[in-house]
Amino acid sequence: MEKLEMNPFLPDGRSISTDDVIEELFRRRTWKYTALVLSLMVNWFAAPSVVYITAFAGINPSRETKWSCVSERCENITASNSSLLLEFPCDMTEELDGKTELVLKSSDIKWEISHSSFAVEFDLNCDIGSTKEKKTLLSSIFFAGALTGLILGSFLFDQIGRKKSALVGYVSCFVATLLGTFCHDYYFLLAIRFFQGITTFICSTALYILTVELLPAKYRNYVNTWSMLLWAVAGVPIATAVGYFVKDWNYMFLATSVIFIIFNLQIIICIESPRYFLIKGDAKAAKMSIKALAALTTSNLDVEKVELEDLEKSRKREQSFWQQLVDLCSYPVLLVETLLLMFLWFFVGMSYYGFNFSWGSILPDLYLGYLIGGVGEALGYAVVAPLFALLGRRRSMMLLFVLSAVFYLIGIPDVNLRENSKWTLESVSCLFGNVVISGCFSAVYLWSAELSPTSHRGFVLSVSSSAARVGSFLGPYIFQNLKPITVKAVPLGGLGFLAAACAFVSFLLVETGDKEIALTGEDVETRRKQYKYRL
Repeated sequence: MEKLEMNPFLPDGRSISTDDVIEELFRRRTWKYTALVLSLMVNWFAAPSVVYITAFAGINPSRETKWSCVSERCENITASNSSLLLEFPCDMTEELDGKTELVLKSSDIKWEISHSSFAVEFDLNCDIGSTKEKKTLLSSIFFAGALTGLILGSFLFDQIGRKKSALVGYVSCFVATLLGTFCHDYYFLLAIRFFQGITTFICSTALYILTVELLPAKYRNYVNTWSMLLWAVAGVPIATAVGYFVKDWNYMFLATSVIFIIFNLQIIICIESPRYFLIKGDAKAAKMSIKALAALTTSNLDVEKVELEDLEKSRKREQSFWQQLVDLCSYPVLLVETLLLMFLWFFVGMSYYGFNFSWGSILPDLYLGYLIGGVGEALGYAVVAPLFALLGRRRSMMLLFVLSAVFYLIGIPDVNLRENSKWTLESVSCLFGNVVISGCFSAVYLWSAELSPTSHRGFVLSVSSSAARVGSFLGPYIFQNLKPITVKAVPLGGLGFLAAACAFVSFLLVETGDKEIALTGEDVETRRKQYKYRL
């Protein structure tokens, strides 16, 4: 079809693509259309508070923290040996039935700490037996829930729509987080974190898909960067502020539930993507969606005279979860590209959340770690947009993964930067590595949305994000649990190798910055046949 220079909505009934419609609507947008698109990403203000809440609500007392007895048992034990009051309670252990147990538990003592902590309440603050693994699980289980949510989302996004999926996640996440206010049991908290993972990622992924589909290709890069910047420069500081100023760990959950419901109110009034209705073969609903969007622009659109050429492709195929699986076999290129994207997401999730749940052990101060880490994230996100514009998607991803491998390897030597200082070479290299990995995180979101066809976008983003959740589940264990029981070269060297592998995988994928979004698996096959590999 010839390029339509001014207005694609011609009175002669000629068919046009949805890409042309969205581009024209965006070109003629008013502030209302801009506000709609930007508001869809405001949920990133709230998401970090939900994700990182266990990092702040489960702070361990340090060896310098004072304590006193509150139980008769504790007073009896210390009465016979008053010097025990000068000992660190985590060092007081005994053997019971072949297991090492604490002599004094949380019910026996009171810590003089500024914040209450579930780690203290549930006796997880000492590295005795499996307590450290149990505490790490409260962070990692969130991503097991996210994996479940995104598997569920791969069905919901393309079956009930982007908006309804986001609404389901929105309400459910609020309820799950609010329940944390009343939690005083380890396994209840574990269940809450699992359901937070399910609901948060259904909500955020549905909104991301919706945002991408309401924008022309040339603007997706910048809005993607904007949403990631919201996470770093607003969301992370908000999460840190909740952790610092709210002294009771249960009330941290209450504050987070309020933040989440406020910054996601826009879901109720947002407009569903016309692309969703097209892949469902519902021309009437698609045109109603376009009409609603057109009301936010200066375009004079007569919906009834618009014939959407994408609809013919959609009518030739059944849009169902089963059909999506069948298409992976019918179009091998679609299957291979999906698997390659899953590998990239796996590594990025493992690295990103490995850093962000471990700042307390990587840097001298937990709150300082999150604030500096947030600045590093913002820098990484800000770099992606101009880097994509300069080098394209594929070359940029290759460069970012090579740099992340370099920073992992630099952090291996055990070097203190100053005498009697907790700052090490690993601390600095991890800060720089966090910048690069954050850039990868932002970039892989956009690239995946552009590589996947409209018919499978919800499916591809869901399975890719699911792979990231497996990596995210493992990340905190690698940084917090694997490193102390092995040499430092094992986790950092392994991550460096995987980063180099990701650079090669990026080379195998195609550049998408100069191409229209594929509608079906057939379009993906055609795109690959026409592509030539170049560095």
